Amino acid sequence: TSKLHSVPACQAIVKKAAARRLGNAYGCETLPETGSRYQIQFAIIKDTATLYLDTSGEGLYKRGYRAQNMGAPLRETLAAALVTLSRYRGKDPFCDPFCGSGTIPIEAALIAKNRAPGLDRSFAAQRWKNMNSCLWLEAADEAQDKEFLGTYDIWGGDIDPAAVELARHNAVLAGVEDCVRFEAADAGKFHRDSEYGQLVTNPPYGERLMEKKEAEALYRSFGQAHRGLPPKWRTVVLSSHTEFERCFGRPADKKRKLYNGMLKCDAFLYGR
Repeated sequence: TSKLHSVPACQAIVKKAAARRLGNAYGCETLPETGSRYQIQFAIIKDTATLYLDTSGEGLYKRGYRAQNMGAPLRETLAAALVTLSRYRGKDPFCDPFCGSGTIPIEAALIAKNRAPGLDRSFAAQRWKNMNSCLWLEAADEAQDKEFLGTYDIWGGDIDPAAVELARHNAVLAGVEDCVRFEAADAGKFHRDSEYGQLVTNPPYGERLMEKKEAEALYRSFGQAHRGLPPKWRTVVLSSHTEFERCFGRPADKKRKLYNGMLKCDAFLYGR
């Protein structure tokens, strides 16, 4: 840990030092805060300070396709990590019975198509004068040349028709509406016959007391439906509920500790 522990004080020191250095270089007493944004970030580890220039701007988890969300959405980067944990590569059927605004199936489609993350968003460094704008265009062209064209079986279901409509809208914004299907469906009646497949989902956690009981009933219903899946399916369920495995009716083969925002969660993995 560092002896410097006040974040606002450290921010003020960094800003003052940067302003003084730039003021000396340009012969200015005061610096106008206009023009392109060059955001400075810092980290202090064991009293060693490291300074960074933020080339991204908005967080990298923002891919540029999710204009709206339903309640507390799953970050795109975490959704992609869950898909990767399931070892999905675009060949097998892929399902999310609690799809919400569609983030997990959309990220699965982007992985299947080998779409570069952030291809449809802008970055702060694109507006920097010392960055050649042609390089960004060349990088985008190179990424598009590496995309796969194919037919994929990717499905998302949610009991809320409004969520399904929003998921379809987000799929259009992400450019994957041709390879993802969304429909209003009850996760307690989920069923698939294909020998192989991946199921990745982020069901409601039930943070409040009454919602917790509802979540437990939901897990029991979904667990019953899940037991009807062929044995070679792989499943990843993200939940913060401490009684998930008991309610689901089966202990996980593996568990990974993750954070959904500031919320501690477990990724429960089923299938080898």
